[in-house]
Amino acid sequence: MIKRSLLFCFAFFFMLASKLFAETIYLKQGEIVIGKILKYDKDTILVESIRDHGVHEIRKTDIYLVNFDSSSEAAFTEHKKKLAANVVYLKNGEILMGKITQFNAETLTIESMKGQGVLQIPNSEVNMITSMDTIVDMSQRTGVGYVSHKSTLSGQGGPAAYQSDMLSYKMYLEEDLFSNVLFAFGSANYDGKALKVLALDYRMGMIAQRFRNVLVYYGGSVGYMQITDDINNVSGQGFTFGGFAGAEMFFTSLPNFGFAGEVGVSSKKIGEYSSFDISTSTFPALSVHYYF
Repeated sequence: MIKRSLLFCFAFFFMLASKLFAETIYLKQGEIVIGKILKYDKDTILVESIRDHGVHEIRKTDIYLVNFDSSSEAAFTEHKKKLAANVVYLKNGEILMGKITQFNAETLTIESMKGQGVLQIPNSEVNMITSMDTIVDMSQRTGVGYVSHKSTLSGQGGPAAYQSDMLSYKMYLEEDLFSNVLFAFGSANYDGKALKVLALDYRMGMIAQRFRNVLVYYGGSVGYMQITDDINNVSGQGFTFGGFAGAEMFFTSLPNFGFAGEVGVSSKKIGEYSSFDISTSTFPALSVHYYF
């Protein structure tokens, strides 16, 4: 009996939640469709009806008005409001984030989340519309991962290259600001000759642009490096400085994994050895992080 009551309550709550987030679509011939809009295309929209639970394709030219239920329920949290929001990509490259309140064949009305007020946009200027859950939200997230880091030093004996497999800890302090700590240590012996590399880098970066599941970023770094290389007669310790720019991509099937590539510039002074490089070969060209 208790199980049946719980199942009934769950079903009632699910039905209520479905209606709570539903849109009302008024067609020109007088028909009304209530449901959740799944996808916007150039000429049509896909709607999952709450009446028959079917998915219907509706031409935009047949639509008179779409009312997006903003609901006056005081119990809505800010997080739920964010999930109910949309992202509008304009043809001029501008991105608007907010709650779409009305939509018809000519214009859409969006209540901006960025303090821009209520905006009415002609549909002819819209390139694409997605829901907020397709946008990567990195607020207060932390990640651990692997970074392939290459270093080149130039001294009297010529250039010497070192590659470090670095462990990475990355933390987003704000939505568009992150810090990153990289650490590597390696030790080996070849015919009695030692090779030891110790590297520690601290990086700060900013998100410059977001496009669906891709984050474009830039930043700077400072680091400490210690090298003992008996084969190439390289030995010393010192500091490194650099700047970088890159892009990190997230796949729908692997939402917690970020795959990144970078380019940048680096200046190093290790003992009597120094280098200045503008190249992908002296930077973590590839990295992968798992975000919690």
